Amino acid sequence: MLPDYERKILRILYNYTSQRHRTPKINELEIKTGQTKERINEALLYLENENYIAWENKSNLEGIVILKGWEDESDIPRQFSSPNGSIDYWTEY
Repeated sequence: MLPDYERKILRILYNYTSQRHRTPKINELEIKTGQTKERINEALLYLENENYIAWENKSNLEGIVILKGWEDESDIPRQFSSPNGSIDYWTEY
């Protein structure tokens, strides 16, 4: 499971590239996240190490390729798990 900030960066990259057909510039990520360039680079390196993105040229963000746009659902914990199905929560409480 991705940490919150890294998940936020991944979602911004994914949505931005799908809507504008280009990756955001570092200053655009600074505005959207409220974080410094150093923190953004740390998050991007984490995403690269976890195989969510490929980032060969570290001098700019233009070469980032998104390998996975979101987390695997198997990694996300479920809050309401009932052996009889989730309808029980609404009908029996």
